[in-house]
Amino acid sequence: MPAEYDGFAKERKCKVTKKQESYVYKRNDGRWEARYIKNYSQEGKVTWGAVYGKSSDEVIKKRHELLGDTEEAEKKPTGLNLLILGAGSHGRNIKEMAEALRVFRKISFLDDKASGDDIIGKCKDAIRFQKEYVCAFVAIGDNKKRKKWINFLKERGFIIPNIISTSATISPKAVIGEGVAIMPQSTVNESVIGDYCILASNSLISNGANIGSFSHIDCGSIVLKGKVLPEGTWVKSGTIIGVRKGELCIT
Repeated sequence: MPAEYDGFAKERKCKVTKKQESYVYKRNDGRWEARYIKNYSQEGKVTWGAVYGKSSDEVIKKRHELLGDTEEAEKKPTGLNLLILGAGSHGRNIKEMAEALRVFRKISFLDDKASGDDIIGKCKDAIRFQKEYVCAFVAIGDNKKRKKWINFLKERGFIIPNIISTSATISPKAVIGEGVAIMPQSTVNESVIGDYCILASNSLISNGANIGSFSHIDCGSIVLKGKVLPEGTWVKSGTIIGVRKGELCIT
């Protein structure tokens, strides 16, 4: 990283104006810089562009002109909308659960393969919609792929909420991480559920169990009392953890 970018992450927080949410800061050489996203690689990595000027207002104006932004767009309230990455069956279930919560004004999908009226782009396009969609949720069952896209969203400042079915039974003493999906008819007793887990329909987490982050407890599975599962665990459908060997699959 060039010397003029030293302390970028720290400096951008104190140099950001009220008009812009990020990426406007004063360089060590005295000029102001406003960065913007030019494109993404196939792996979802960002290629940055930048405009320069003598003041923050100047570079903001230049960036507006370059990107076609308007003052009205900057002032328009965002609202609590939700992007769902993954429009498969799991994603559709997540949407139904989110709608039942009556929290989100608008819910749309991003998907790399599927198409439809409510699919507004590819997963890597999430950043394009961030001003309109404050929240995003990764509805991908594969633990490794889910982790990849969650990290993508976290790096870009999205809020990743819990989506919990209104028909799930949750102990008030349960500790639930962030970005967790708890599907219909699931039961979570006094236990610990790590971040970004999926508890599929009719799963049961017993007292004292501890489910590692990025795990997937599939339909009808049971994790018995006191069992500790490492990060990235996949418990297959109908499995009872704590009774027999060979029932645990880690991905």
